[in-house]
Amino acid sequence: MEDMKTKSLRKICRRDFLRISGLATVGVLTGYPHVKAATPTADLVLTNGKIITVDPVDTITQGVAVKRGRILELGKTEMIKKYVGRQTKVVNLRGKTVTPGLIDSHAHLPFFGLRENGWFLNLQGVRSKDEILELLAERARKNPKGEWISAWGVESLSMSYLNKDDLDRVTTEHPMLVVYTGGQWGFANSYALRIAGIDKNTPNPPGSKIGKNFSGKEPTGLLIHYPALHLVRKHMPAPDNEQAKDALLFAAKLYAAEGVTSVHDNFFSLAQPQFHKAYFEKVQSRKMPIRIKLWPYMPNLNVASKVLNALFESDDLYPDSKIKDLILYKREVPELFSSLWGGFKMAVDGGGPTTIWYSRPGVPLHKTEELHRMFKLFHNAGHQVSTHAVGDKAVDMILDAIEAAHRDHPREDCRHRIEHALSPQTRSLERIKRLGVVICTHPQWLFAWGDKWTGLKRREDYFGVIPLKSYLKSDIPLAIGADPPAFPVYQPQVGLAEAVNRITRSGYRFDSSQSISIQEALRIQTMGSAYAGFQEKDIGSIEKGKHADMVVWNRDFYTVSPDEIKEVKAEVTIVGGKLVYKSNRTELSWQA
Repeated sequence: MEDMKTKSLRKICRRDFLRISGLATVGVLTGYPHVKAATPTADLVLTNGKIITVDPVDTITQGVAVKRGRILELGKTEMIKKYVGRQTKVVNLRGKTVTPGLIDSHAHLPFFGLRENGWFLNLQGVRSKDEILELLAERARKNPKGEWISAWGVESLSMSYLNKDDLDRVTTEHPMLVVYTGGQWGFANSYALRIAGIDKNTPNPPGSKIGKNFSGKEPTGLLIHYPALHLVRKHMPAPDNEQAKDALLFAAKLYAAEGVTSVHDNFFSLAQPQFHKAYFEKVQSRKMPIRIKLWPYMPNLNVASKVLNALFESDDLYPDSKIKDLILYKREVPELFSSLWGGFKMAVDGGGPTTIWYSRPGVPLHKTEELHRMFKLFHNAGHQVSTHAVGDKAVDMILDAIEAAHRDHPREDCRHRIEHALSPQTRSLERIKRLGVVICTHPQWLFAWGDKWTGLKRREDYFGVIPLKSYLKSDIPLAIGADPPAFPVYQPQVGLAEAVNRITRSGYRFDSSQSISIQEALRIQTMGSAYAGFQEKDIGSIEKGKHADMVVWNRDFYTVSPDEIKEVKAEVTIVGGKLVYKSNRTELSWQA
C-alpha cells in the first residue's frame, strides 16, 4: 500500500497537471501563446537558389517561403524546408538566381499593346523614307477604301521628314495619320485633314501647331503636339471594349515574360474611356498578370479642374462622361480604385525638336501661368504629380512650378516626379534633391537613340546625359522605365545594361563617369521604381511581409559580364506567389 505522503503528492501532481492543462486550453482558445507555436505551412517554397533580395543591406540567401501571396520567410535551404507541408508547392531552383519582380515606372500600356498586336502599323526600326512609304502602301492595298491607316514609330527627328504630298502619293482613298515614335507629332494626308476640317483658316490649338507651307496658307500635314493631333484622332475609329482588354492583356503578358511584375502607366488617356473600363475589369477579375498604377494625362487647366472636381470633390459626372467609369469604380470599389490610382500627369515639352532647352526654344505645351496653376491645383489637393520634361529648361520650368506650389502650400513626402530629364543643368540637381523630386529615367535610350544626340555628345562633360551617377551622388531618388511605345525596346534588361555600359548601337560610349554598377541599377529598377509609386512597403524587394513578386533568371545579373546583361532572360515570373509566366526554355520542375 502507498503511504499517505505518496498519495498526497499524486493528488498534487494531478491537480497541478489539470491546472496547467486548463491554462493551455485557455491559451489555445484565446490565442495567447503558451508553448512554441507550430511552424506555418507555406503555399510555395523555393530552395537551393541565389535569392538577391535587394533589401536595405543587399542580403543574398538560398530560399524563400510564401504564404497567401506574401513572403513568409527567407533563409538557407535547410531552414526554409521546415515550411513545407503536404500542400506546399516546392521548386528546387538548382542554383538559379531570383530577384524581386522588376518595376517599369514609365510605360503606356494601351498604346504599347496596340503597337505590338498590329492595330498600329509599326514603323520603328525602319531606316529609310522609301521603306516607310512602301509599308504604308502595302497597308493601303490591304485595307478597304475609306478605312483609316494609323501608323506609329517614325524615328527621324525631322518634322519635315514627311508631308501630306508624300502620303497622298501612297493613297488618296484612305485617311492616314503617321506618328513620330515619341507620339508628340505626326503627319496626316489630305483625306485625313479634310475629315478633321483642317484648312488654311484653322487656328493652332493652345499648346500645339498646325504645320503650314512657306506662304502660311496651306497645311502641310504636320501636326505638332497632342491638341493638334487630337483634331484628327477624334475622328479615327477606337478599339471597342474587347479590343481594349485584348491590347492591355497582350502588353502585360509581354512584360511578364521579361520579368516585369508591375507597371506605371504614365499617360493614362482620358480620351479613350474604353481603356478605363478595360483596366478595371481586367484587374478586378485578376486576369492581369502584372500590377498596375495609373497617372491620367491632363491636357490643360480646364480639363484638370473638371476631372479633379468630378473624381475627388463632387463625384459629379464629367460633362462629356468620358470618366464616368472612373467615377463609378471610385464609388463602388474604392479599394480597387485606390490601388490603381497613382496621381496626375502633365507635360512641359515634347520630344526631339519640340523639347525645350536653354540653347533651343522647342514647343511648350503650356504658358508659364497655366503650368503653375495646373501643378498647384493637384499639389494643393494632395496628389502626386508626374511631369514630362525632357530638355534642361523644361526641367527648370517644372522645378519653378514645384517650388512655387510648396511656398504657398507646404507638403511633406510628395514625391512629385519628373519623367525623362535627359540632361539637366548641373545647378538643377540641388533643387531636385531639396524638393524631394523623383527622376524617372531611361538609360536604354542611350542604346537606341544616343547616336542621334550629336549636340549632347559635345556637351556631355558639362551637362551629363542621363547622369545616373550624379543623381545617386546627390541622393536623388531614381526610377527606371522603358517608355513603350515611344521607345522601341521594352525589355528591362536593356535598361539595366545601359545603366552600366552607356554604349550606343553604333558603339559610341557616353561619359563612363556616369556609369553605375549592376547592383545600383537593379535597385533603381526595383526599389527605386517602387518608391516612385509609393509602393516600397509592398513591392520592390524580397522581404518578409511583402508581396511575393519574384523572377527566376537563366543567368545571374551580378556575375555575367556587362556586355551580357541585356541577354539575361526570365525563366519564371511570379506575382503574389502565383506563376504568371514560365519559359519553355526552363528546366525547373514547377508545379503549376
